[in-house]
Amino acid sequence: MTEYNRDELIQIIQMLAGLLLFSGYALTLDYFFGDVKTFSLFGSGLGLAIILACWIGRNHLAFIVSSVSMSLVLSIFYTLGAI
Repeated sequence: MTEYNRDELIQIIQMLAGLLLFSGYALTLDYFFGDVKTFSLFGSGLGLAIILACWIGRNHLAFIVSSVSMSLVLSIFYTLGAI
């Protein structure tokens, strides 16, 4: 496996980790509280992104972007689903 393939595989895994982390978090909120608190879902995604950006920097940019975008998409999804 070349270095380029390894880097691409790491980025794909980071993207999937961010997606699965916040999908599971949203399902957990939905299961335990009956509805998803949109501010807590989006706030936790944004907070995690800020913490990781300060600690790690740009090494895990794919995880940071996917976690913020997934938390935003799920917040909108559960907000519109509650209407």
